[in-house]
Amino acid sequence: MFQDILDSLENFSLKDLYHFKDRLDLLIKKKTYKEQSTLDKRISHRARVNIFGTATIEREREFFDLAHKVNIQEISINGLVLTTHATVIQDDILIAIFRTPSSGEKKIVNCKVKRVKEIQLNRNTVYEIAAQAIDKSELKTYRDMLKKRGK
Repeated sequence: MFQDILDSLENFSLKDLYHFKDRLDLLIKKKTYKEQSTLDKRISHRARVNIFGTATIEREREFFDLAHKVNIQEISINGLVLTTHATVIQDDILIAIFRTPSSGEKKIVNCKVKRVKEIQLNRNTVYEIAAQAIDKSELKTYRDMLKKRGK
């Protein structure tokens, strides 16, 4: 089968071969990234970073206002991967606050937890979290749901 494909490629023009090569390179990059990803099933690129910040769990704000330390490991335009010692469950809403390393600008990202992986380190539990960015309307809907929950 492989030989048949190579034989058919000899009939293509140089321009078509370059176009085929570009598409093949893109496919290889996607498959490579998919195999490397362990926590998330995304195909698009995420920047690997090491940014420290704080996160507030919206579910806990009803009882006490506490900011947990987080370490952001990967970040993309619509989500992030972070680690924390705070107990986080799937579908929690987090408000992550950090400063960009290049400019020092303060960023606030509202995100919804999609996947949680529990890691044991020397009798301490660390949670590795994959979260998707959400807009303020989703955050407002979640807060309203928490208010109306007991009524």
